[in-house]
Amino acid sequence: MEALGAALGGAEVRLEDPDGSGGTADTGGPHDVRLTVDRALGAAEQGLVDAAAALVRAALKADREAALADHLADLVDRTLLELDGMIGATVEERLVKVARDVGEVMDVKGWSVRILSEAEWSIVADENRRGRVPDSITAWRPFDPRTLELEEGSVVVRPGDGTPVADSLSRCGLTTLLGATGYDPDAVSWTVCMVGDDVSGDLGPGRTALGALVPAALGFPLPPRSGGLLRSAG
Repeated sequence: MEALGAALGGAEVRLEDPDGSGGTADTGGPHDVRLTVDRALGAAEQGLVDAAAALVRAALKADREAALADHLADLVDRTLLELDGMIGATVEERLVKVARDVGEVMDVKGWSVRILSEAEWSIVADENRRGRVPDSITAWRPFDPRTLELEEGSVVVRPGDGTPVADSLSRCGLTTLLGATGYDPDAVSWTVCMVGDDVSGDLGPGRTALGALVPAALGFPLPPRSGGLLRSAG
């Protein structure tokens, strides 16, 4: 900021971050990081400030993405160990744990866990983390797993993808849908689905974590994973 201020003839330059999140993107939106100057600027000076602001936003975005990748890696390691300790837990309880853990790190708008029974998908658990949804079934209906065309694995859907789910996201003002589906030991199909809003941003970075943890939650608990590799020889 000091260097930019000097280039502007000693002007005071301030970094503004309206919601304390480090900004969303280089969009000029209400939550975006921006630079303000304590005096009126000419066209050339404003261009310099705008270019500097874009660089600041890019640097902050890179820092956030690196931190999120670390958080997700830690989440997978921690949750795999915790799932192995849930010996007497039901499949539903294990999947709810995964949904809550991933949902918290990604700061999702909401999530649901569904089971396929007698050719019908039923919601067995869901959470709306921001705002009130009187009828969760109605809220999640546009994101029925059948519309994802996903039998196993994971998927990310965004507005503009040209699918019915993407159209539903646009109508609901959501940024992303992240889903993962798999089979339990009894060959019953389950799906964990979560959606993002302007607060959570794009949920795409969470795909690998959710895609790894859902199959782990659907399987049998495993023996402790440490293997002694990190233990001191002494």
